[in-house]
Amino acid sequence: MPALSLAAPPAAQAGVPRFRAEPPLAVRDLLLLVEDDLPVATLLMHVLARSGRRVLHARDGADCLRLFDKNAAAIRLVFMDCSLPDIHGGTLCQRLRATLPGLPILLTSGRGQPGLVALLAADGPTAFLPKPFLPADLLRQVEAVLAIAAG
Repeated sequence: MPALSLAAPPAAQAGVPRFRAEPPLAVRDLLLLVEDDLPVATLLMHVLARSGRRVLHARDGADCLRLFDKNAAAIRLVFMDCSLPDIHGGTLCQRLRATLPGLPILLTSGRGQPGLVALLAADGPTAFLPKPFLPADLLRQVEAVLAIAAG
C-alpha cells in the first residue's frame, strides 16, 4: 500500500493564500425577527447576522411573545411581518409595547400598511419596509429605526 503524504497545495507553497477569513464583526444589537415563512426568515437572519447583529427568530405571535418574555431587556428592535398565522402584526406590536414602551419596531408586508404605521408611530419608533426589498434596504431601515430610538 502506498504511503499517504500530506503537503500544502502548490499555491500555498508559493506564498499565495488560498483562503482568507474575514475577521468577525463585533456583535452589536439583539433583534427579534417575527416571520412565518422559514426560507424568508433564514435569509433575513443571515443578512442581519452578517451585519453584526444577533437575531432571535419567532415563527408566529405565540413564539414571539415567548421569546420576548425571556429576552425583553436585551432586544433592541423587533422586525415583524404584519401577516402572521395566529395574530395580526399590529396587535402583536401593541402587546409588546405594553411590556416595553417605546420598543423600536420595523414592519414588513407585501401590502401597504400606512394606517398601522401611523397608529404605532405614536407609541415609539416605527417604520415600514415593503416586500420585496433588498438586503441593503433592510439594513438601512434597521439603522434608521435604531437611530431614531437612540434620540
